Amino acid sequence: MALGLGEPLEHIGHRLERIVTRTNDGILLTEMPVGDFERKLGAPVYPVSRTDLQSLLVDAVGADNLHLGANCVRVEQNSSAATVYFENGHTATGDVVIGADGIHSVIRATVVGEVAPRYAGMANWVGILPNDDLQPEHIGYEFLGEGKRCGLLPLAGKRVYFGFACAMKEGSPGRDGGRRRQLRDLFGDWPAPIPAILERFVESELKYLEIHDLPPLARWSDRRVTLLGDAAHATAPTLGQGGCQAMEDGILLARCLGTTTLGVEDGLARYQAKRKERAEMIVTRSRKKLEILHAAQPGADKELFAAIRASSVAETMRAQEEMLEEGPFG
Repeated sequence: MALGLGEPLEHIGHRLERIVTRTNDGILLTEMPVGDFERKLGAPVYPVSRTDLQSLLVDAVGADNLHLGANCVRVEQNSSAATVYFENGHTATGDVVIGADGIHSVIRATVVGEVAPRYAGMANWVGILPNDDLQPEHIGYEFLGEGKRCGLLPLAGKRVYFGFACAMKEGSPGRDGGRRRQLRDLFGDWPAPIPAILERFVESELKYLEIHDLPPLARWSDRRVTLLGDAAHATAPTLGQGGCQAMEDGILLARCLGTTTLGVEDGLARYQAKRKERAEMIVTRSRKKLEILHAAQPGADKELFAAIRASSVAETMRAQEEMLEEGPFG
């Protein structure tokens, strides 16, 4: 809303009132009244598809201001400018270069040298289906057990986002019979509406993702070049903060560059000082939560379920509020 996008966001968002967490046997663990965030913090909780959000942001920036299909191969800089070299032979020169080129960032090597992403030991299968009768429109569901997880979120346009997660060895091949057979073997006996989802998704539209994150970097910036989003702090999705942290980066980077009177290097130094600790804290928390949720050793479920039942809704809500309040609009 502070960015002037509140009204268009309402059109692509879908208010979420509760998240219900159950075991893989369907037993209720907890209900989180996330709709209270709007009443307490003044902003609604909107599950939004990345495609819809990206389209909204492109409209806000203006499609004519974007130049796609140009792969960066290197960056050079001096005391007065930085230049990006592209695979197609083109170049672009400016006061600052922002490397928002993802977890496999080319620009990151310019800033901090080669840093390899870390495999998190987990894979995700994600997709979107029509929400004909799968779940209530304003309630999200999470099912946990056996080191596995399934999450369901309602989206605008009578759709539902679904995500399955399970510990997997890196580079594991798909099983005979495709991803549907693989998911049936892993989740076929889980409670409704999971069996219906396993039958209805279009296999060619299902996305399979092996999850990686980044270790803390020594720095985010070098003179006129800086990093943003996954290029700086790629994270596991267990806190749902990957895209959120990238947007926080963009907001604070713009502020720091727009208000400095001492030049680009000062602005980038202030950006790093404001963002690095928080973003890397999110990476660490996400990794720890992943390791807890996807622990498959005997007795892990019992400990996990007991911990969820023991944590009060008020305490969990307060922890979520604190994480939001530490952001750029807190």
